[in-house]
Amino acid sequence: MHKALRVIIGLVVTGLVLYAADLATRDCRVAPYVYDNCMWLGLRTRLGLPASRFLRMALLECVGIGLALILYVTFRYLFLGRKVNPAAPDSTPPLDSGVARD
Repeated sequence: MHKALRVIIGLVVTGLVLYAADLATRDCRVAPYVYDNCMWLGLRTRLGLPASRFLRMALLECVGIGLALILYVTFRYLFLGRKVNPAAPDSTPPLDSGVARD
């Protein structure tokens, strides 16, 4: 049951990240035959930022890195899980190298 819950949570997080990526890449009409990124337009109007290609690039780059990081963490910790070596706590000591001790 625990593993099934982990997989379901991982699928939900992955779906939300893909939905956020879809929102981040959506274009809105600014003028006839002129489109710009909806996320950038919304942030620019709320914060009163100037129309800057550099700021738009920085925003989209940060969003992309954040989404990639969330996907990495999801696959690393939810899907793969932590590998436990069952023989580690009570394993036998390593064999000698064949050198006789006095």
